[in-house]
Amino acid sequence: MAAPAVADRSLPPSFRRFWASAAAANVADGIRAGALPLIAAAVSEDAFPVALIAACQQGAWLVFGLGAGLAADRLPPARLVAAADLLRVVVLSALLFLVLADAVTVPLLAATAFALGAAETFRDTAGHSVLPRLVAEAQLERANGRLIGTEIVGNEFLGPLIGALLFATAMFVPLAVDASALVVAVILVLTLPRAASTVAAPPAREERPRLLTELLGGARWLLGHPRLAVVTCAASAIAFADAAWWSVLVVYSGSVLGLPEAGFGLLLAAGAVGGTAGAACAARLAGRFPPHLVLSSSALLCGLPAVVVAASGTTAVTAVMLALSSGGFALWNVVALSTRQREAPRELLGRVTGAHRVVLFGSGTAGALTGGLLADWLGLTAPFHLAGALVVVAAAGVAVVFHRSRPPRR
Repeated sequence: MAAPAVADRSLPPSFRRFWASAAAANVADGIRAGALPLIAAAVSEDAFPVALIAACQQGAWLVFGLGAGLAADRLPPARLVAAADLLRVVVLSALLFLVLADAVTVPLLAATAFALGAAETFRDTAGHSVLPRLVAEAQLERANGRLIGTEIVGNEFLGPLIGALLFATAMFVPLAVDASALVVAVILVLTLPRAASTVAAPPAREERPRLLTELLGGARWLLGHPRLAVVTCAASAIAFADAAWWSVLVVYSGSVLGLPEAGFGLLLAAGAVGGTAGAACAARLAGRFPPHLVLSSSALLCGLPAVVVAASGTTAVTAVMLALSSGGFALWNVVALSTRQREAPRELLGRVTGAHRVVLFGSGTAGALTGGLLADWLGLTAPFHLAGALVVVAAAGVAVVFHRSRPPRR
């Protein structure tokens, strides 16, 4: 079955405000990603605090992912987005005062990172539920392409650069700018139409199900619907593969390519450019080709470049392959997200998204650890070859299941 044609009409003004809000929030996330490790390094000379900050932010997804999905289904999603960003403003303001008082410690930074990660879990999950309320189904790929492209620029390129530059001015400055950007995001979300905050009425039943039953509702629905189940399984394999070889890329960059730290930064910039291009092309490709073909092709693009990188050992080829891999990853995210928003029931979309992302973050964490172990045991390029093998399996699984099944009725 071919993907719906991309609608000719332009995206509505309400989406543009939501897009602007997401852009402000993504730049804020990038600023924080660049500044928090620097603050941790300033507080402690050990490497562990820096790793702990990243682990706390990622770990929040594993703790709150399912709960965030249930909240997105039971509460007005646009208001949940605004509340989550407002909570982040409060947490950042508290950290700002601690920095000014010279009272920051590693435990306080870890607690702050976890709280910010928890709020981000609710914000991102609810945001995925807002979008189908603002645009037509045929416009999902175009809208998601813009959102994901903006996320890449804000999180991976512009935001971290701004955060590092602001930190060089004074430690508190990136925190103040981060909080200010989130205030702008909150104001923009609050201007969205009432439709962005509608809550789908659950089916009539004699008594409300238990909390655990509701929390697992999205996971059970996924298991019963082969198309979205295989998308989640394939995405898990891709996340594992991506984390495995990217986790040792900095070592490969130095020991094999002989690049200094600035050179590694340029490699990451090449990846960000490729990711932005992949997100921009997603709507056009989804309009011309069936979803399984786009998903399978993008899955291969995520991991096969890693094999080329391992075989080449040259900087130019590595930069091109990183751009291709990031482009495939962005293309996968746009089409997979749009497929989930299109096929999952509106009253379960939040929980389906939460279950999907818990699997992704858990798989990514395991992939990063596995990549490091394989590099030590079997050689530095072992995670690169593993990534290539995993994406081939993921692409084949998507192609077979989508060919044999039809979209579920909503």
